[in-house]
Amino acid sequence: MEGVLKKGFTYIEVLFAITLTAVIFSAVLPLLENTITKNQDTRLKLVAYEAASNQVEELRDTKVLSLVDQTHIPFTIPEIPGSTGDVYITKPLGDPKIAVVDVKVNWRFHNKNQVAEIKTYLYGSTE
Repeated sequence: MEGVLKKGFTYIEVLFAITLTAVIFSAVLPLLENTITKNQDTRLKLVAYEAASNQVEELRDTKVLSLVDQTHIPFTIPEIPGSTGDVYITKPLGDPKIAVVDVKVNWRFHNKNQVAEIKTYLYGSTE
């Protein structure tokens, strides 16, 4: 039966295809892992900034005069396990209608300390 060719792949061709696929996956998987990690990090930062912003918004309805000269208010963020939140309120000398609000959220992500901070001024009625 001369002239009849067998169809299919040789062992070398299959081995080469598997090796090539493994090399491609080994290059792509770290990039995918890095993307997932960055996505998680960004999500946690957004949650932290939202929680800090909510703390500031809750203070906006407070009469500035009723705020103590130096106040520390701790809070927690259930969406970020192990996080700590702190609101620091100070009143600069001078105008009694002004209060400085500094909100910090701390947490650990991939063995690194992370911080989200919002600093703003409250200006309001003293009555």
